Amino acid sequence: MAPSRTLLIFDLDDARFGLDATLVRESVWLPELTPVEEAPPYIAGIFSLRGQIVPVTDLNLRFGHPALPYRFGDQIVVLELDQLLMGLIVSEVREVIELSAEAIQPPPEFDGEAHRHAHLVAGEARVGDDIVTLLDVSQLMHGSQAPLPSPPPQAEEGATPSLARSAGEGWGGGMHFCPEATPEQRAIFHARARALMEAATEEEGTRLPLAVVELDGEYFGIGLEAVQEFCDIARPTPSPCCPPHILGAIGLRGNLFTLLDLRAALNLPRAAQRSGKAVIARASTRFGTGLGEQAVGVAVDQVHDVIYLREEELQATPSALREQHGAEVKGAAPYGGKMMAVLNLPALLAREEWIVNETV
Repeated sequence: MAPSRTLLIFDLDDARFGLDATLVRESVWLPELTPVEEAPPYIAGIFSLRGQIVPVTDLNLRFGHPALPYRFGDQIVVLELDQLLMGLIVSEVREVIELSAEAIQPPPEFDGEAHRHAHLVAGEARVGDDIVTLLDVSQLMHGSQAPLPSPPPQAEEGATPSLARSAGEGWGGGMHFCPEATPEQRAIFHARARALMEAATEEEGTRLPLAVVELDGEYFGIGLEAVQEFCDIARPTPSPCCPPHILGAIGLRGNLFTLLDLRAALNLPRAAQRSGKAVIARASTRFGTGLGEQAVGVAVDQVHDVIYLREEELQATPSALREQHGAEVKGAAPYGGKMMAVLNLPALLAREEWIVNETV
C-alpha cells in the first residue's frame, strides 16, 4: 500500500491550498501585527504567541500578487520547522485529510525559464471536486528567493478602504496595522494580539474559552466546551412539521445536523433565510422522545473570534437579561467596543418548548 500524507487544507481567497499537517503547530484568528524593520516585503508583521515571536507571511505578497484586504475571519496557520516558527495568513482553515502519496502529482512544468514561484509549490492533488496546490513548507520558511510584490492597484474614488498594508509599503510615519480600520475593528485585532501574547498560567486565574459569534449586529459568546466545529451554510433542507426555530437540516461530511435559529430565544427578529455560518455544538437537547446529548447546528451571521476571557472580566448579567433568561446567560463582557452576552448554550438548547413532536 502506498504511504499516505496528512495534509491541512485551507483557502486563500478563491484558491485552495494544502501543506504538511505534521508541521502545523496551531491556527489562530488574525491578530494585530507589529511591523518589523528590514523584513522582506511579504512579511505582514510579527506577533507574540505565548512568549514566542512569530513572523507572519502574507501569501498573496509572497506569490507576487497585489495586497488584498484583511478580514476578521482570516486566520493564521502557525508552522514549526527546525525549531523555527512562521505564520501564514489564510482565508479559512478547511480540514485535515489523509491523502495517498500516489495521488499527488508534481507541479506543472513550463517551457523556457523556470517559473519564479515553482520553488514554493510541492505538487498538485485532486481533493473531492477541487484541485489543491500543495505548498513546500521548507521553501516557504527557508527559501532565500522571493518575488517582489506587484504594485497595488489604484483605489477608485469612493471605494471602501483596504484593511491591508499596500504591497511594499513601509510601516513608518506612525502607521499601524490596518490603518484604515475603524476603532472598533482595531480594538478587536488588538484584543486578539493581547490574548495570544499572554501565557496561560495558573497564576493568571481561570479563563473562559469562548467563540464570539454575531447575530443581527450583536455579539454573543459561546463556551468552546460545547463547540464541535464551525462550517458554512447555504440553504438548509426544510424539515416538515417542525416549529419555526428549526430551520431544517444541513449535511457535513456525510452527517446530517438539525439547524436551529436562536433568534426567538434571544428576542431577536427572525431574519430571512440567507447564507452564513453554523456552529456545530454538542449539548443536551430535547428532540423526539427524550433528552439526550447530540450534535446540532446553530445558525449565526458570523464567527468572529476565539478568545480566552479572564474570570474577572465576566460581569454580572444585566437585570433585564437575568429576568428573561435566568441561567441561559452566564454574564456579559466587553468585546469590540460593545457588550457581549455570554450564553449558556446547553441551557438554551434544553428549553421545554423546543421539543419536537414527531407524532404530528
